[in-house]
This record gives sequence, C-alpha cells and structure tokens, in this order.
Amino acid sequence: MRNPWVRVAVVAVLLAALAWALQSNTDVIEKGVHHVREADGRWIALGVLALAAAMYAQAEMMVVLLRGAGVRVGRWAANMLGLAANAWSASLPGGPAVSATMIFLRQKAWGAGSVVAAWYLVISGVLAGAGMAVLGLCAVLFLDASINPLTLISSIAVLVALVAAFRWLGRHPPTVRRWVEAVLRRFNRLTRAPEDRWVDKFRELVDQLGAVDVPPRTLGLALFWAIANWCLEIACLYACLISVGVEPTLSGTVLAFLLAKLVGQAQITPGGLGPVDVAMVSLLVPLAQIPSAPAVGGVFVFRALSFVGLAAVGWLVFFVEWLLGRRD
Repeated sequence: MRNPWVRVAVVAVLLAALAWALQSNTDVIEKGVHHVREADGRWIALGVLALAAAMYAQAEMMVVLLRGAGVRVGRWAANMLGLAANAWSASLPGGPAVSATMIFLRQKAWGAGSVVAAWYLVISGVLAGAGMAVLGLCAVLFLDASINPLTLISSIAVLVALVAAFRWLGRHPPTVRRWVEAVLRRFNRLTRAPEDRWVDKFRELVDQLGAVDVPPRTLGLALFWAIANWCLEIACLYACLISVGVEPTLSGTVLAFLLAKLVGQAQITPGGLGPVDVAMVSLLVPLAQIPSAPAVGGVFVFRALSFVGLAAVGWLVFFVEWLLGRRD
C-alpha cells in the first residue's frame, strides 16, 4: 500500500465499516460507556503503573542491547527516547517510519555507528516477536488456551534462527567477507562493470558487523525485558477489564491482546485506531469469556491509557526535549 490513494481508500472503507458497526451496536456501546463511568479507579491506577513499567522494560531492552554493543547510553535518555518515539509512531500516518528514523539518529548521537543503530532496529523487532511467540506458547501450554501450538513453536524456531544468524555473522567476518566479495565480483563480471565495484563498501560493512558481537547472555537479558514489556501491557489490559466489573480468563486476555497487536502491525490508521479496538473487543468476548458491553468498556479504558495517555506523555517529552535542546 505504498500508493497514498490506496491508503486513503482503505482508511475510508474502514471508517465507513466502523461507523456502520457503531450504528448497528448502539445498545452495546451505551452499556460499554456506562461500564466506563462506573469503572473502579483503583484498578485503573494499577493499569497506569503497569503501563509505566512496560515502557521502562522497553527502554531497558534498548539499554541492554546498546551497552552490549559497546554504546554508552543512560537509562533516562533511553526512556525519554522510547516515550517520544512512541508518540510519533502512534499518532501519525507513517509514524513508525518517523519513529525508527528518530531512534536511529538519536542512537548515532550517543556514539553508535550506523551498523549498530540499524542492527538494533532489526534485533529489537526480532526479540519483540520472539516475546510474543513465547507468551502465546505459554498461554497454550499452561493456561489451556485453544490455538495450534505447532504454529507458535515454528514461529519461535524462525526467530531463534534469525538471532543465531546475526550471532554467526558477527563472529565470522572473514568468511562473510570472502563470500560477499566472491558474489559481488561475479555479479560485476556478469554486468560488465568494474570487478571491484561496491567491494570496498561491503567490506567495510562486514567489518562493522563483526564489531557487533553481543554475547548470548546479553541477548537473553534483552529477551527477558521484551517479554516483560508484553506481560506488563497485558497486565494493564487485564486491570482495565477488571475495573469495569468482569473477570476475564487470563489465557483469553493474553491471546486476544497478542492477536489484536498483530492486527495493529498493518498501521493502516494511526496507532491502529479502529481496527485494533474492534479486533480486541471481538477477540475478548469468545477468548476471555466476557460479555460484549464490558469488553467495550474495558478496551476503551485500556486504549485511553495505552494510546491517548502514552501519546500525550510522549509528545510532552518530545517538545520539552526539543525546547531545552538536550544533547545526549
């Protein structure tokens, strides 16, 4: 969907479908609003604390990975960057690309090379995906959720293979250099270009990759923080659902959250607004075994915290950082 007109058309169709769904379910929505008004503030406060801890866990994963790669980064700076980048990612069309660019540039300002900063963006995504797969598998094996465990096991295997490949590339730069140079020279001969075209650039790139040799213990610690981030977000959702007077099943809440997150990966609308909410409500009803009206109320509270609240805090951080002209 690179064509902007296609994106506009898709968003228009989704908004029309959402408007129709709202009109067709006014009774459920009215009951959901009633549940929001009657929500228990103590559980909402616990949800806020869980969400704050989730953002800390996300920043801690960044700290662990960058320090493992030899970059000096402070926890305060990482937390501020995480909040500001989240605001860009969640609030605007194309926000994830802007967010990734912001993270890349700020990490370079901290002293990370281009390869290390790019490596972080890739490996953090891999670890986040691994964390989701691990949680899904745990929900299946230990919480009696109904989903094919082979699908989750295969996902984990692919993610482990990707991490292992990164490790191997970092530990065998001479071998990788020989392979890359042989392929490049052959390609240049076939295209009748100078035989050494791009060779020096790729040689430098491979040498830089060789410098990113993060030990397994560091990757394991980063994976722990990735899983902690997801667990704390799920805890926030769980607290929001309890605040409106229902007791959802834990396994159903976990799977509904993870599947709704997958829907949000398309980023058709800012922050997945609309598709994610509909998906989460639709999944919570059968999986978490709760009525539709409190599901609407609980999701509304959760999104008010995790989408609106976090974005507001992130924009405040961004503008304060910009106005004060911080340089980390």
